[in-house]
Amino acid sequence: MNQLPRPTREILEQLSHAELVELVLTLFDRLDQLTARVNELEAQVNKNSKNSHKPPSSDGLKRQPAQPRQPGQRPKGGQPGHKGHSLVMHPSPDQVEYYGVTGHCECGLPLTAALTETGECRQQWDIPAPQIVVTEHRQLVCTCDCGKVHKGEFPATLAPYISYGARLKAYTVGLVQGHFISLSRASEIVSDQYGVKPSDGSVQHWIRQASENLTTTYSAIQDTISSSDVANFDESGMRAQGKTQWLHVAATPEAIYYTTHARRGYEAMTAAGILPAFQGVAVHDHWKPYFRFEQVVHSLCGAHLLRELNYFDETLKHQWPAQLKQVLIDAKTAVAEAKDAQQTALSPEQMAELEQRYDQWVNHGLLIFPEQPKTSPKQGKAKQDPARNLLCRLRDFKDSVLRFIQRFDVPFDNNLAERAVRPVKVKLKVAGGFRAIGGAEAFCVLRSVWETDKLQGRNPFESLRAAFG
Repeated sequence: MNQLPRPTREILEQLSHAELVELVLTLFDRLDQLTARVNELEAQVNKNSKNSHKPPSSDGLKRQPAQPRQPGQRPKGGQPGHKGHSLVMHPSPDQVEYYGVTGHCECGLPLTAALTETGECRQQWDIPAPQIVVTEHRQLVCTCDCGKVHKGEFPATLAPYISYGARLKAYTVGLVQGHFISLSRASEIVSDQYGVKPSDGSVQHWIRQASENLTTTYSAIQDTISSSDVANFDESGMRAQGKTQWLHVAATPEAIYYTTHARRGYEAMTAAGILPAFQGVAVHDHWKPYFRFEQVVHSLCGAHLLRELNYFDETLKHQWPAQLKQVLIDAKTAVAEAKDAQQTALSPEQMAELEQRYDQWVNHGLLIFPEQPKTSPKQGKAKQDPARNLLCRLRDFKDSVLRFIQRFDVPFDNNLAERAVRPVKVKLKVAGGFRAIGGAEAFCVLRSVWETDKLQGRNPFESLRAAFG
């Protein structure tokens, strides 16, 4: 914004009354512009992860718990219903150590001759000492009496001369892609434990090899999500080849599917291959390209809406944001209580009461923020207040917002997909990005198999071992 030249007192004294009036009006116009700009910048500063879509990492030193615990709200320790993970005595221990009694009794008889039985038992769980196992594969050659030589055949998966085995490859790839250890540190861990140090190039080759061998499993995960009744979707930025790429995730409680693309919107969603064939309920955060898939039933993330309402509640101090927050929270609580009571739906009276309160406060907010008209016939759609934009979204997409009270298989929020995105951010913090698109694509394959195995109670290292034959 250009700065107006500051006139001297002498120049002002020479101006006519009409010129002074014009100057004052010009200054007030500029003051209005600057006030609007200051309000806009203050609004940006006041946004954080609890009242906007900004990630928690952007909060810096001001970061607070997402939901601070109130005094006396919950006691310390495990909560009621929490499933513990304590060790349980193993019925078939691998080794047994006996601690007998020696010496004599007070009566003088030797204790070695006394009746002995098992008393207290204690178990100690440990891991075996890491040790490299070298297997030599020898080809047998036989010569027939006719002089023809016959040689045994090595397995197709066995490389010539010296190679690393499937378990070591799976372990190293799992460290890098499953637990986000850098290539060099993963090699050092293997070296420290087993005395062999694969090169970074070897590990990268194993990653590509595993991803290629798991493409069938990867496709099966895609098919599983495509045919599901409800799925969560999200997208987030990532770096590959020094450019911003987009990671897209589709998730259900049984499977997670990652893809990467140069675009964020409809083109990338189509390339991922799930939404074009999806017939169920898609839970997302109102990114507009999702609505281009018209055969999909949409459900909007309630957590995102609560954060946006938090912002307007903090800045406007009006009733409608707080009341709409309470409606969403009450609806979520009602669904949770109904599920606990083994109910499959809310009563018609409950649903009608929640919808009535929802409509009441949306309409109340729209009265406070009426639509702004165009300032000129040539102007396109007039810019509206952000509060009105949110209220219009709540009004126009009411069914998508309240989908979770209509169908109990639809979650209130999009946490399933958002939680699937977080580990990728850890990977990017460690590696910074991917040098090539192929590396990003291999990561999507391996991470999809890894996360799906975890959800279905399988050991992901076993899938990696199987990928290496």
